[in-house]
Amino acid sequence: MTEDSAARRARNPAAEPDHTPEKQSELKLNVGIGTIGTILSIGVALIFFLVEHSVVLGLVFVVVAVVAGAITLYAAQRKRKARSS
Repeated sequence: MTEDSAARRARNPAAEPDHTPEKQSELKLNVGIGTIGTILSIGVALIFFLVEHSVVLGLVFVVVAVVAGAITLYAAQRKRKARSS
């Protein structure tokens, strides 16, 4: 592999170990976005339940909130685990 082809390859931050500063920054961003998504999904579900009286759409957003919360907790766990090791 020549020096030019190595310089042209894209860097893949997802392949880095969790303890690197770049990956910690990425995990922190994922936790923040997931938290915002969870809060917004809960808010929309409450609007559908309480204001629109639409149970089906409310349940859809409850499911979205649960999935977003689970992904957020997984990213937070990876971040804490990598920081402690």
